[in-house]
Amino acid sequence: MFGVELLRLSCHHTTAPPVIEERPGRYLGYFVNKSGEQLVFVHDDGEADATLFHGDVDWEPYLITDVDGRPDAGGLILNKEEGAFVIACWMATAWRREHVQARRSAA
Repeated sequence: MFGVELLRLSCHHTTAPPVIEERPGRYLGYFVNKSGEQLVFVHDDGEADATLFHGDVDWEPYLITDVDGRPDAGGLILNKEEGAFVIACWMATAWRREHVQARRSAA
């Protein structure tokens, strides 16, 4: 049934979460680590980078960039399971970044 709500999630943190809208061309990944901390990975089609929101750091957005084909979260420290989640999301969105990477290679 197209258009029927699939997920409704509650925040597990004391800081108010960001409002993240579902829309065409947007990939959303959701993960809860073993400590109950929530992470949301957001990538929009055609963008070279993604954004990671982590409830344990007050939902501050962290830019996820490509470093030699692997995702890099800058100064955000991720444990092994969180890193695996980000890698899985990065791999899932690789085709969404292909034409951006092709433009960079041609320049």
